[in-house]
Amino acid sequence: MRYIAKGILISCAVAFVAVLAAWLFLSSPLFSSVRTTFVENLISKKLGQEVRIEDEVRLGLGRQLQVSAAGLELPGSQNADVNLAAIDEIEFEISGRDLWNSKLSLSGLSLSGVHLNLITDKDGFGNWQPISQTEAEAGKPANSPTPLLAGILTDRKIDLTDIAILYQNDLNGLELDLQLPELLLKRDTETDVATAVGAGSLNGESFDLNATFPAEDPFQLAINFEQISIVAEEVPQENGLQVATTVEIAELGQLLDILKLNRVLEGTGNIGATFKSVDGVARIDDLSVLAKLEGGQSLSLTGQIGELGNPEDVSLTTRIRLYPEDAEPAPAASRYDLKLVAVDMVIDSVPGQVPQRQMVIKTNGFTLDTSGEGPPPIKFSELSRTPEGALRVGSINLRIGNPADPFIILNGSVDDALQLQGISAEGLMDIPAASLISPELLGPDDQLGRFSGNFHLNGDISQLSLTNLDGKTSETEVWNLEVHGTVKNVLKFEDLDLAIDVEVPSGADLLEALSLERVETGQARLEIDLASEGTDWNASANVEVAESVLEIVADLDDATSNPVLKGSIESDLIKIDHIRTIIQAAAQLRKLGGTEPNEEDVNQEAGDTGPLRDVTLKPIGRSVLLSGMDMDVDIDLRHIEGAKGISSLQSELTLDKNELKAGPLKFEYGGAHFDVTVQMDLSNDARLLTLTGKAGGWQLDDILHGLKFKKGASGTIYADFSVTGGTDSSKHFINSMSGNATVSMRDGSIETQLLDLAGLGVLPWVFTKEKQKVAPIVCLRAPISISNGSISTKQTTLETDHVQVVVFGGVDVAGKVLDLNLQPRKIGEPLSKSPWPVTLKGPLAKPKIKVKDGPKRLKRTDGADKMPAKRKLCVPDILQLQ
Repeated sequence: MRYIAKGILISCAVAFVAVLAAWLFLSSPLFSSVRTTFVENLISKKLGQEVRIEDEVRLGLGRQLQVSAAGLELPGSQNADVNLAAIDEIEFEISGRDLWNSKLSLSGLSLSGVHLNLITDKDGFGNWQPISQTEAEAGKPANSPTPLLAGILTDRKIDLTDIAILYQNDLNGLELDLQLPELLLKRDTETDVATAVGAGSLNGESFDLNATFPAEDPFQLAINFEQISIVAEEVPQENGLQVATTVEIAELGQLLDILKLNRVLEGTGNIGATFKSVDGVARIDDLSVLAKLEGGQSLSLTGQIGELGNPEDVSLTTRIRLYPEDAEPAPAASRYDLKLVAVDMVIDSVPGQVPQRQMVIKTNGFTLDTSGEGPPPIKFSELSRTPEGALRVGSINLRIGNPADPFIILNGSVDDALQLQGISAEGLMDIPAASLISPELLGPDDQLGRFSGNFHLNGDISQLSLTNLDGKTSETEVWNLEVHGTVKNVLKFEDLDLAIDVEVPSGADLLEALSLERVETGQARLEIDLASEGTDWNASANVEVAESVLEIVADLDDATSNPVLKGSIESDLIKIDHIRTIIQAAAQLRKLGGTEPNEEDVNQEAGDTGPLRDVTLKPIGRSVLLSGMDMDVDIDLRHIEGAKGISSLQSELTLDKNELKAGPLKFEYGGAHFDVTVQMDLSNDARLLTLTGKAGGWQLDDILHGLKFKKGASGTIYADFSVTGGTDSSKHFINSMSGNATVSMRDGSIETQLLDLAGLGVLPWVFTKEKQKVAPIVCLRAPISISNGSISTKQTTLETDHVQVVVFGGVDVAGKVLDLNLQPRKIGEPLSKSPWPVTLKGPLAKPKIKVKDGPKRLKRTDGADKMPAKRKLCVPDILQLQ
């Protein structure tokens, strides 16, 4: 009995010592470091991440081991100044059997004061590493977090409180501060559906979170801010993961607040996309983005991004509208009214194929449409948030023109993309030089070469400056163009300083290169200096054609609603022959885009896919007339030289809101003269042009020679006229012309061969008694009336030395037909019967000529039947009877 009692006492003593030891191990401060090391190793082993516990660890005995710890820290990467995570307090229970088997199975998990910091500094160094980075570097596969959590969390409920997650990237300025005061995760044992419910804030913007995760069915996640709702739903798939996401934005301003960007935009938007991941390959399909701003601007983006990280698998359609479709600005006739309306971009890239792209720039004055094979019209990268709250685009590449051969390439950055401020870009241009002469010639041209150069753009949407502009032509020998200078405000074309130099070795070669008729102008040069400061404009130009030089100076004051232009055109030497060739060359250049297309041309243009279409801008000259400008230009040609002598010309050109007036232009040379005044009425929409004046002493043979007419005719021409017509084109002026004119000639002659060509050879006796090479013409007088382009006459008279021919009838210039009657009679015998009257009817090019028997004798109604003692030349004799 004594031994039994002794055994019991020893067992009790051992038990007491064991309990005392267990008590000391679980709660005594003496073993605090042991307990801490035990739990640190337990958690670190499972997480693959170093864990430090700064405060004490308590262990409690029961059916399961109860663990509570405070001050947990997960250090960041090596040399990181900020811990990756910190937990104020953690409590959980763990099975002793599982612990003995090295299995971590937690239940009753409760976390309080969870702080996660994901920090990347300016050098790209982060304070975190993948969970098994060391193993990955050694070639070992990393553990997936899903089975890890599945093995750890066995309870039906997890309570998380005071969660704070900070993401801060100093490379792109993005900062996300997520605060979750409480997040409850639980799983219903009957339905086997896990749920997550919580509320918190992201960068100060409050939201609610609700999610369901059924074991077999698709999950759903909903996050609701005050003005933004996000819904993500899993789409059942046999293989991989597919999630459809929609975002509804009732106010874009809150989205900017969440991203800590300046609230500079107000409007609505929505986003839709489908995320797919199969066999480790992720992609985004069914992308749809629409944003509408309060000012009427909008942005739409549709398509698919394809495999993430593969730029060759992208198909997107983008449309940016600066005005609503039902409120677009009116078509612009003047460049001052030009506004950008919309930009459309399409990129269709399939792996293994050449990417297709299109870019359409629409303004209210023209539309530029380019499409074909090539890189995207715009690329951008290095997006970041600045400390001031702006969205910066660090790298942007914009290509305008043919995809394979763009005529403008911009490479630069935008400091504030939302407000288009802080723009800085280097530009390269390379365009067909022919397009500088006329936009309709936009396209490849071998003879005129190319115009290329570089420039720099900087500024913002309200004032964009162009500096360091240097451009010149190349790959051509027909001309040389150089442009240098700056424009402080490109959008309004203000405050500029440009120097333009054009050299043309042969004007005839240049016209031929433009598919125009050759005019032998010889060598020509044009130098222009154009400058403006505020509302003051100054321009000077030198025009040289061989030895002839014109100096042009103009000053424009645009400070008022009625701008005033004052200038002068001066010359110390200009030759008559050069004036003639300049006028002929200018007439050829007017054909560039100036003729009205016929039906065949219209049908051909309908099928043309040229880049420029819907052009409403009027030529610059016509725009000036409609601008309301007052103009006063003095003309002083001090030395005009020709084969027949030296002369000069002084005149004035004026323009106000009601009238354009040039003249009187008075000029005398070699016995000839003219005095012409030009007026255009600008007070109404008709814009009628009136020409009034007289001329005399001009030799017909010189005029025909200048027109390169080989058949001979001579005589001294006199004329006076007053005609009015429309100004849309020279053809429109002729077809709408009304007024009167009188043309006369004396001491003339005409080759009889020319008479035969005109169909008048049937009356040889009218012009000469005998058939000879030259027929004399004593005089010609043709008083004509003009109405809407139709010419009529009743008293046109032609006289030879013994015959008078009276012509009456008309010519329809627009219809190109004539109807004339010619009645020849002997001079001084107007009442006699005309022996061979002639009629000319039909097309101008080939009229029908008919000779018929003469009419009956004529009589004056007043009975007059005697010629005066001194008859007047080229006045119908019947009108001179007394």
